[in-house]
Amino acid sequence: MSKSSRYEWRDQQASLQERMKNFIENPGADQMEAVIADMRTYAAAAKAGTIDIPERFVSFG
Repeated sequence: MSKSSRYEWRDQQASLQERMKNFIENPGADQMEAVIADMRTYAAAAKAGTIDIPERFVSFG
């Protein structure tokens, strides 16, 4: 996995985490739909192989 791919994956994860955080702070149908749409998009890209997913992930948060 290239460095740029790793950064792209990190940014996608951060975006998804932010959506989930917003949903938890302000639950509602719109927020939930946004989270689900992001998760489906990410899952479809992973299934199609259009994004690189690191074999190991270390969280420092």
